[in-house]
Amino acid sequence: MRNLFATGMLAALLAVNSSCTPDDSIHHAAEQSVQRFEEAGMQNMENDALFLAEVTSANMLQLQLSELAANQAVSPEVRELAQQMKHEHRQILDEINTVGAEGNFILPSKLGKDHQETYDEISSRSGLPFDLAYIEEAVESHKDLLKRYEDMADNGVSMNIKQFASKQVPLARQHLETAQALEENVSDY
Repeated sequence: MRNLFATGMLAALLAVNSSCTPDDSIHHAAEQSVQRFEEAGMQNMENDALFLAEVTSANMLQLQLSELAANQAVSPEVRELAQQMKHEHRQILDEINTVGAEGNFILPSKLGKDHQETYDEISSRSGLPFDLAYIEEAVESHKDLLKRYEDMADNGVSMNIKQFASKQVPLARQHLETAQALEENVSDY
């Protein structure tokens, strides 16, 4: 009965906290992590597992879009930002993999459904519309990441998750501010 309740709570949490669908890589990774933790006797890991799965996918999206923008962007400023984002999101993904391995989390190996749709939509553009879409996504994604990192820095269960999230707050804020400034400049073209 207890496992049934925990499984129900996880399903409710995933439905509320994410637009994941049952076939989504984020949902699967979080669910597998929670199952692993429950089997080991650890409780209340749902939010930590969902957080790590979500930020894995979000950072993979930023890396993939930045790789694309580094080659495809029209604006030199956008290409420069893309190079910086590509380098820094690759480092963040390395840190996520380390935190995940140390904490025994399952991480998604591919983009979540919504992140994949975002990638597909932006990658279908070219020229200035591509640059604008890339920058707009960078702004929105970093707003979301910043909120999530701040929340988990305060509310994470695992100390490794809390420390990782705390460390990411200043970088997410910097990325957001840089993307917002560039968004203003690029939209003037």
